[in-house]
Amino acid sequence: MGLELTSERVESSLTSSVQPRIDHVQRLPQKMAYSLTTDAELAALQLPGDFLNAFSDDCEPEHYAFSLPGDLSDLSQRSLLFAAFSVLLYRYTQQTAIDLELTLADAKLGSGYTLPLQTVANENLTSQAFIREITDSLISVQKNLSDLQASLTTSLSRHEPKSAIALSFIDNISYLESEKPWLTTLWQVLFGQFNRFNLHLIILPQKQATQGVLRYNANLFKPGIIQRLVEHLQILMEGMLRNPDCQIARLPLLTQAEERQLLVEWSSGSTDYPQIPVHQYIEAHALRQPDAIALKFNGQQLTYAELNQRANQLAHYLMQMGIGANDRVAVCVEPSLDISIALLAVFKAGGTYVPLDPTHPTERLTAILEDTQPKILLTQSHLLSTLPAISAYQFCFEQDWQYIQYLPTYNPHTAICLDQTAYVVYTSGTTGKPKGVMATYGNLVNYILVARDQFSFDHHDVMPAIARFTFSITMFELLSPLVAGGTLVILEREHVLDFKRMVQTLQQVTVAHLSPSLLRKLIAYIKDTGVDIQTFRGLKHISSGGDMVSADLLESMKQVFPSAEIYVIYGCSEISCMGCFYPVPPDCTVTRSRVGKPFKNVSVRLYDPQQNLVPVGVVGEIYFGGAGVTQGYLNRAELTQEKFVVINGQRFYRTGDLGRFDTDGNLEILGRSDFQIKLRGIRIEPGEIEVALRQAPGVRDGVVMARELGTSEKSLVAYVVLDPAQKPAIEEIRRFLQTKLPDYMVPVGFVVLEAMPVNMNQKIDRRALPLPTPENLAGFKPFVAPRDEYEQRLAEIWEFVLGIRPIGVQDNFFDIGGDSLQAVILMDRIEKVFGKALPLSTLLTESTIEQLAAVLKQAKESDIHKSVVLLRKGGSKPPIFFIHDGEGETLLYRNLAFCLKADHPVYGLQPYSRDSFPILHTRIGEMASYYTDQIRQVQPEGPYFLGGLCIGGFLAFEIARRLQNLGHTVAMVALIDTADVQATVRTGLVTSQRFNSFSKSLSQSQQLSHHQRIFHLLKTVGKKARNLIAYEVQSRAAKSQAQIKMQLLRYYLDRGLPLPSFLQNISVRVALKFAEKEYVPEAPFQGEVLLFRATQKSSVFDGTEIDDTPYTEIYSDPLLGWEKRVTDGVRVYDVPGGHSSMLQDPNVQVMAEEMQLYIDTAIATYEHKYPLH
Repeated sequence: MGLELTSERVESSLTSSVQPRIDHVQRLPQKMAYSLTTDAELAALQLPGDFLNAFSDDCEPEHYAFSLPGDLSDLSQRSLLFAAFSVLLYRYTQQTAIDLELTLADAKLGSGYTLPLQTVANENLTSQAFIREITDSLISVQKNLSDLQASLTTSLSRHEPKSAIALSFIDNISYLESEKPWLTTLWQVLFGQFNRFNLHLIILPQKQATQGVLRYNANLFKPGIIQRLVEHLQILMEGMLRNPDCQIARLPLLTQAEERQLLVEWSSGSTDYPQIPVHQYIEAHALRQPDAIALKFNGQQLTYAELNQRANQLAHYLMQMGIGANDRVAVCVEPSLDISIALLAVFKAGGTYVPLDPTHPTERLTAILEDTQPKILLTQSHLLSTLPAISAYQFCFEQDWQYIQYLPTYNPHTAICLDQTAYVVYTSGTTGKPKGVMATYGNLVNYILVARDQFSFDHHDVMPAIARFTFSITMFELLSPLVAGGTLVILEREHVLDFKRMVQTLQQVTVAHLSPSLLRKLIAYIKDTGVDIQTFRGLKHISSGGDMVSADLLESMKQVFPSAEIYVIYGCSEISCMGCFYPVPPDCTVTRSRVGKPFKNVSVRLYDPQQNLVPVGVVGEIYFGGAGVTQGYLNRAELTQEKFVVINGQRFYRTGDLGRFDTDGNLEILGRSDFQIKLRGIRIEPGEIEVALRQAPGVRDGVVMARELGTSEKSLVAYVVLDPAQKPAIEEIRRFLQTKLPDYMVPVGFVVLEAMPVNMNQKIDRRALPLPTPENLAGFKPFVAPRDEYEQRLAEIWEFVLGIRPIGVQDNFFDIGGDSLQAVILMDRIEKVFGKALPLSTLLTESTIEQLAAVLKQAKESDIHKSVVLLRKGGSKPPIFFIHDGEGETLLYRNLAFCLKADHPVYGLQPYSRDSFPILHTRIGEMASYYTDQIRQVQPEGPYFLGGLCIGGFLAFEIARRLQNLGHTVAMVALIDTADVQATVRTGLVTSQRFNSFSKSLSQSQQLSHHQRIFHLLKTVGKKARNLIAYEVQSRAAKSQAQIKMQLLRYYLDRGLPLPSFLQNISVRVALKFAEKEYVPEAPFQGEVLLFRATQKSSVFDGTEIDDTPYTEIYSDPLLGWEKRVTDGVRVYDVPGGHSSMLQDPNVQVMAEEMQLYIDTAIATYEHKYPLH
């Protein structure tokens, strides 16, 4: 039964004389404003316009005229329209509090009144109940009007409307003399002052039919969306009449044509793929093109036959170990050929692949391993010490491959059901623990084949693997080129961050996918360095996604990669990554950021909170259905049920992203429906960061938000309330978080608050958190703008590297979030812009723009660098001194300094230099004496704590001896992978790199005949010999030249003569090598020394000039020759990592823990022995 409306006419209480025009409309004062509710908070409606950024003070009015059936003079009919208009605004915006201006005017009486009103569209109200509320309220307004008439003192001409929405009823319109009064007299007299309304619905009731006019802001809306709005208003009115008991949140809104458009016409259709797993496509290529190159990594490569055979051998091993359907295999490897072999082997065995990132903190790795309970862990031997202890069997590629190399190389005969779980990848979780997304073999085959076909990948394509292996987009990178018969190029993390090498990579590949943040910086580098864009003509396809890809970035991509097809890709792990794609038009300017239309076999829907489809242009939550929707979350049944829902018989995943369709059917992403964050292509749950943040010592409360720090990209910003009794330094909080979270989840900025803002329910009001500014960001000084060209150019470099704007000239690089990697990039760009190479350690003493500018200005003046630099401020305990390494740098100790307790100041000692000469000592004795004097200026009396890496350790040892000779106590000498000058080098030394190179040649020859194999090995050895001879000739010539220069430098220094400029390019390393050969300690050290030994070379520095080989591989003595230099022995600590990587996170934390324990014990012993100190 339909809704019955009572018939009650609106009788005006106005007493103005009758005039044939409207010339006076007054507005009730704000204190008399009548609200249909007293509880709701007023808020401006976020209208769904065609131009999302067009809200402004200027209004370009347009009109849309229409007719409504019936006479809306009845109060009941008027209430129906008022209610339907309120519901329409609620359904369009999902804002229940609707604030608008209501005008009631009478042309016959010539006057009227305007009232600011607010309705609250409670989603649980029925149509009948909501109309009744509106009716009662209008009657109440009418009855009280005579009492309020005396207060009608505010003229409309002086009124600034609070709301952007207006609704007006104009009775007796026939009294206005005009064919179209709403376009002439009405606007000129009645509404000429209301240009700031974005929407103004004017109702002109008449007996036969009611005329309506929708006046709208043409800067915000196109005519199409206005026409649909009127259609939706009429549908709602009909729905409320026909379904009086239907909740207003569930009333029908769309036309049949709109539903068909959303569900059918804008679908990309479906494709049936053969029901076979992905790896079988690669097996087919191994048969079809066995000698084609499948993998490349750092000069190594594998053909399809070699890749398939190795994966088969490992697969047979896994099967022998009991791996079968849904058995999980954890894989933790650094970028190498091993990743592809492991991935394919797990698939061939029918198991479930679980990737782990070795750079993640132990706590996160432990959580994943406990959640997945893998049967086997595939890893690399040098990573074992960084991984948590697990009960699963561990297979190390370097050590254990020898045991499986005789296993069969043929394809395993494994029956794989596409419903089996193929892989589990972990995303951020709200509870503080990551959650595992389970994808099937069927999900995976659809994912990869849809991408292959959509982007026309073939056997000519070469694609780099850029993303971290733990992200779901990695499947796209690792498998797409191989399924297409192309070549996969695996890149190490340092390669990705080295823009020079990345440019070379993009010049050699045909396909690439990069995150927006990486693309933006890479394009800036290309433009800054003048790279010829024609060198990218081989790049046929480049895509970006995972985060908002702005219109200006897309335009930059078109400029830099003019020959490439450019795509935006949008998806998430829960739908196997591939949701929508948008081909960027090459011949027109991009003005909006879109993610396009769904891939084949994918359904995309926009629903409101009641799971009603939303109209075109209206914001809704994005749901994905189709073949990519995964099984759900491992061991999280409740969360799976919440996020994976069934609608009309189809299973969907609720992304939590908000979006809208434009009139062409392209999807736009507008943000999140919850507090989840997407940054640089990574989905992050702030809750996980906040759990760790609140665990940090001295932090009472913490909230994390994605904020713009003066640039177009967002960064993580932490808002913290500190314990007044502790007040930890922000750097200490950041260091703590680095032990708990992956690097991409550590906030860039910190804002310290006295208390968190809360709402009426006493919950943290995130919307009330202040925007980060240089004034409130911890670490930022009061803003001082650049004052000259030097400071201006430096500020631009800092802002680019740190992604923060603006940066004042007195802000400290490290206090505002800079790290050692960014320091390298910063100094590299400074060298390119200013043409002057500054040592990295310059940042330790000149860590502001102001200070760096002064250094650059004085480049031609005499500049004596202080040798003692402060690495970290500390308390009253004795300081710790670390001596520079073989390059003369001390910045490498910064991580170690911040891992030690804050009650010790930590200093670094760098070489004595002047006038662009990097070092002005040529003898170890001179260096040690100078550094001893420098240390005593900081700390006149002992106990002294010394240490150093490589030759820095040797110098620390000699300084310690000299301090003892002066009668001082030396409490610690820490030798960090340091060898004595007379330590014995291993005979027949074969480094890991040479061994791997020879092993590869040997492996490649195994498929050849006996005679071909001998020929191949002889040819390889001959080539190596020729290269070795050439290297030796060049090396000896270089050493001879360096020897002559060093002797000349010593000659000039010893005689106090002016130094010639041609000796300026003698490096610190050359000078130290020259001095080291001549020196032998005169006497042993009276006490013990600490020897921190590196244990395993890391790939962190592969592709660089840094040799990470541990000294235990180079020298035969396990104590590296120190046992004969001390009286009380050598205390040994083994540290994960190689010669240099042992000072990187997380390895350095192991070293710091042992060192701190030793320091604490030494201080306690000293204070007990000398209580007056």
